[in-house]
Amino acid sequence: MEIHIEEFFSEPGGWEEARVSIGSSLAFFGIYACFELLYDSGSLPLLVLGGATALSGIAELLPTNRRRSAIVLRVTAIVLLVALIATALRSLLS
Repeated sequence: MEIHIEEFFSEPGGWEEARVSIGSSLAFFGIYACFELLYDSGSLPLLVLGGATALSGIAELLPTNRRRSAIVLRVTAIVLLVALIATALRSLLS
């Protein structure tokens, strides 16, 4: 798997690229709601994952002339995921 930085700064890709992120976001929020309603034990990491994938999907749904807004949303999604990883590592080490 190669990482191409120019794709990160590209124009929004439209529905074809957003559908996986939007679907994943709905799945994460649905799993959270299921556990919260049935077991009263919703997990904050599920909300963070849902929020990050929603931001990624929204970034792809923006009009093509909103490139900077898409980049900001993508960076915000990555920051959320890195914060989630940092929190998990901190709890493992303590």
